[in-house]
Amino acid sequence: MSEAAALQQRAAALEVEAEAVTRRYNRTTWIRFTITFFPVPLVVVIMRLRVESWVYYIYGAAIVALAVSMYMLDGAARDRCTAAIKAAEDARRLSDAASPTSSPPSPAVAG
Repeated sequence: MSEAAALQQRAAALEVEAEAVTRRYNRTTWIRFTITFFPVPLVVVIMRLRVESWVYYIYGAAIVALAVSMYMLDGAARDRCTAAIKAAEDARRLSDAASPTSSPPSPAVAG
């Protein structure tokens, strides 16, 4: 196998991996934000007449702590997604530079 073909296979594999990471990120992002902004305010509304006034400070701290942790998780997932996309783009650029033609060979020609 030539070096150009190996680079093209690696680029294709990295593109597939980047697409999977992006799909997973898009699928889980809405779940993170729902977890952040739905449960604690719901509990506050449900329990609004049954708790002491100082408990609202605890609810507020819980909202802030939950939001910060979810944003940190989302930032890490976004960074993984960006790194996978960048790796795929770099591999594709290298394979395009190494191949004699700018487009990958068709299956009928390569066979």
